[in-house]
Amino acid sequence: MPETMMQQRLLESRDSLVRQRTAAFALAALLLFPLGILMPVVAMERFGFRQETSIIGGTSELLASGHVVLAIIVLVCSILIPVCKLTGLLVLSSRHLPIGSRGRDLVWRFLEVTGRWGMLDVLLVAALVAAVKLGDLVSIESGPGLYAFAGTVVLSLLASASWDPALVGGRRS
Repeated sequence: MPETMMQQRLLESRDSLVRQRTAAFALAALLLFPLGILMPVVAMERFGFRQETSIIGGTSELLASGHVVLAIIVLVCSILIPVCKLTGLLVLSSRHLPIGSRGRDLVWRFLEVTGRWGMLDVLLVAALVAAVKLGDLVSIESGPGLYAFAGTVVLSLLASASWDPALVGGRRS
């Protein structure tokens, strides 16, 4: 009997550590996220003119130039999905939110489905750089927002990797 209690305490301690680590990574990513989307991500110099663009600015420029579908893809994959993912991980890592095991299961399923689409924006930026890069005519430099956004992505990946799906749906509470 005492051995079972000790195992239960060790399991609870491990679960608590998993929740705290996941919450710490997710919160740090959420705090860094506004810098990543508001600061210049890329600076382009073409024919002597320099233009810096943030993720938010680039999305609004895409909308203004009539590229609505591309703007929606960037908005969803670069802004909405990361915020939902990080918020979902914070919800899952909290024991104090009254959402129940069914709610936690729905949050986890949402995270699993949307997680596959979270890196689509990176592919879009790579395609944009490849399309715009015209030898010596165009110079492209990374801006500070790129590093903040990359930090957000890394922290988000760490938060996801540190989460234990066995804590979802009342399998272990």
